[in-house]
Amino acid sequence: MSHIPLSTIVLITLIASVSASVPQWTPTYSMPLSTIVMPCNYSGWFDTNMTAQFGVVDFDWSNAKQMWANQQPMDCEERLMTQAAMVKAVNPQAKVWVYRNLVKALPWFSSVRTKITDPAYSGWFLKFKPNGPYHVPNCDKNYNPPLCSDLYHDQDQTPQHPSGDGSCTKPCDCGGVPCGEYLWDHRNDSLREFLINEFLLGPTGLGDPNVSGFYLDDGWANTSQPVAPWEPQPMGFCDHSPIGGATEEDYRCTEDMGLTQADTTAITDGWQRTMQAVQKAVINAGGFAWQFTTSFVGAPTKVTCASWFRGPGKSYASQATIMQFTNATQRPLPAVNEDLATFLLVRGPYAWLGYGWVGCITDYEFPSQLSQDFGKPTESSYSEVGTSGVFTRKWSKATVSFDCNAWKGSVQTH
Repeated sequence: MSHIPLSTIVLITLIASVSASVPQWTPTYSMPLSTIVMPCNYSGWFDTNMTAQFGVVDFDWSNAKQMWANQQPMDCEERLMTQAAMVKAVNPQAKVWVYRNLVKALPWFSSVRTKITDPAYSGWFLKFKPNGPYHVPNCDKNYNPPLCSDLYHDQDQTPQHPSGDGSCTKPCDCGGVPCGEYLWDHRNDSLREFLINEFLLGPTGLGDPNVSGFYLDDGWANTSQPVAPWEPQPMGFCDHSPIGGATEEDYRCTEDMGLTQADTTAITDGWQRTMQAVQKAVINAGGFAWQFTTSFVGAPTKVTCASWFRGPGKSYASQATIMQFTNATQRPLPAVNEDLATFLLVRGPYAWLGYGWVGCITDYEFPSQLSQDFGKPTESSYSEVGTSGVFTRKWSKATVSFDCNAWKGSVQTH
């Protein structure tokens, strides 16, 4: 995700494949614990005192990239665990989620690298078609002789020497294979077992007492997807090819692998089965993931305000919900009161207010309102005062309202 411009505040999500659900842990209406952040410090460890203010801290794979990219071999997976432990040491009540990719097999994750480098597991990965040429290099020519692999990989978001998405001071070390974004082949049932039981539930995932959940990145499609404004123009990524493909992978990846429409359909179907099995296994193991929530950005606009509260806003109380701040990269945050009022009006037992992906920045504002005690809602949902466009909800220690006519949110404590 690290190439997305910082101005992009809408979280990039998976192609829909899992249903909304809720965690097994005890719900809370504590405002500090009902906050969320997806932090990333490109150069090193993230400031734990800043992140530990939040109830859920979801670390991206690019966190500490300049540190782990220069290890021999790379150790992104272990550093995510270390960063999780650092946050838990400051705030034991925080829940820490870590990055996982179930589409791209990233060799800077040690548990993934052991499979990529073992020929016995070659069937878990998609391969270059025989006899090229290819649109992406299959060899790292920084080595002599060049280090090559017949397993498909691109270099879109990949540390490289001397510079890339992460800069290696000497030839990058991915444990005996060229560094790149390899691809899982979800047509293989034994792969699904590994991804669930080891990659997610194993000792670097939910098996670590400091880890409570995940961000599960990327997806597959078997039809051409729209090109988003932040994607490479005009082609987009591989999922924009005529037969679909993987998100955020080189546009010509299906061509370089020699895949057919039947292949992308089978892989997409397999990936969807994986995601459904993952959701069940992670929740049963006491964890959760961003992709199991319903996410939206900011308070409704003045134009849509009344209709939104009369309609879509009613649905969030029954779902696990993430609400992201309006214009989350602007400082100070421009609509804290409106965002907070919206959140307290619509939220249910499992809900978080804060930041989705806004890039590798180190400035995450934690408004003082997020430290307040509003008690618990005494009404199951909000209501409109007649047909006035004013919406209210009573809490045990506050009265929450949103006046759509003036576009003003208010939280009055008592």
